[in-house]
Amino acid sequence: MSERIGMCVFHTKCGYAEVKVKEGNKLEIAFEKSGDKRVLDSFVEAA
Repeated sequence: MSERIGMCVFHTKCGYAEVKVKEGNKLEIAFEKSGDKRVLDSFVEAA
């Protein structure tokens, strides 16, 4: 998958989020309920 800044993604434990920063396969995303987190792109899917 090709995540882009501003794209909405889904994580099975944390829910929906918006991609803020992309560095290689690492993403900084803002979750609706748990705030900003850094995750690998393989842990999220397009929403």
